Amino acid sequence: MAQMRDLPHEIAVDILLRLPVKSLLRFRCVCRSWYALICSPQFVALHYKRATQKLIVATECSRNISLYSVDYDGVDNENAIQELDFSTDDPNLLKYAAILGSCNGLLLVGVYQDSFLYLWNPSTREYKELPDCPDSEYDYRVYGLGYHSRFDDYKVVVINPVVNEVGFPQSSHVIVYSLKTHSWKCVGEFPCRILHYGTSINIHGVPHWLMNCEDHREEDSDSNLPALGISYFDFENELFEEVPGPDCEWPNNNPTLDLAVFGGCLCLTFIRGENREIWIMKEYGIKESWVKLFNIMGLIAYQPFHRLNFLALMKCGDLLVQIVGKKLVVYSPNKNVYKEMVISREKKKLESAMLYVESLVPLRREAYRDSSRCYL
Repeated sequence: MAQMRDLPHEIAVDILLRLPVKSLLRFRCVCRSWYALICSPQFVALHYKRATQKLIVATECSRNISLYSVDYDGVDNENAIQELDFSTDDPNLLKYAAILGSCNGLLLVGVYQDSFLYLWNPSTREYKELPDCPDSEYDYRVYGLGYHSRFDDYKVVVINPVVNEVGFPQSSHVIVYSLKTHSWKCVGEFPCRILHYGTSINIHGVPHWLMNCEDHREEDSDSNLPALGISYFDFENELFEEVPGPDCEWPNNNPTLDLAVFGGCLCLTFIRGENREIWIMKEYGIKESWVKLFNIMGLIAYQPFHRLNFLALMKCGDLLVQIVGKKLVVYSPNKNVYKEMVISREKKKLESAMLYVESLVPLRREAYRDSSRCYL
């Protein structure tokens, strides 16, 4: 019987690329050549491209947070939902943890009302505590996690709102953390207001937010910023840029207005009348490529007390939806019905849900010393 060491190198690599991260971490110990292969930037990048997108879910019970990895397209499989272990030096950390961002298999985790920030790879169980964030006195921070491909660097964007005399957020201070330098940098101000505090959506390794610039336009009549728009952070120039929205009337100051990512494409959702519309940008950055994907009617469309977070378009054509602060549901647009996706048999509150992929992306500083090494 042929052994792996007898196989041609290309075939052995192809076999290893098909394995989950958990198996690859064990196989690194087989021999030095396998360790070097599995840890190489080229292998990490190739493995990531083959990875299946999953969902990471945070639930809360008695002030304790539990984290789960969910293969939402294979949820009927008994191994589709697995509890994750976020092991740190402080066993109490998960009592106050929140998932704030996701990029290339890495997660941004906030602890103790975001007083402590961590980067965490749940697949390799590697984590890194970030240094104290400047301007930490603000209560309504907005977060984003992204990847600066030219410098092979992961970065955290923090937008700290500056409030006026009545406590209403106006402009914001912008601070960026670099994994390579392990430090923060103030990069200026963001003149608009982010619609939803907390997290961003990530597409092509770049964090995106919905912005409201009505207050800024009233103060600056020459401003060309839209009243409502989609903004992203350009890591190359350290500036905020705008993505053109669909050529339709957006509902102003509507809490149902939200962003999503379906199949790698940017999506915009909102309620118009009694229906919820979902628009998708088929070619990123091309305004004319926006098309209406769904027009949803009925109970799932109108949730007056809960914001809906559209997470994914499943292979079967159903939509995976988070009723924020309540539960996960699978919605069938064809039948106009939905059913709950049960994560745990225990009665737990759904805190957050976010897309991620299993990856071998490292957090060790020594992995970033040579800027010519590209992991993704």
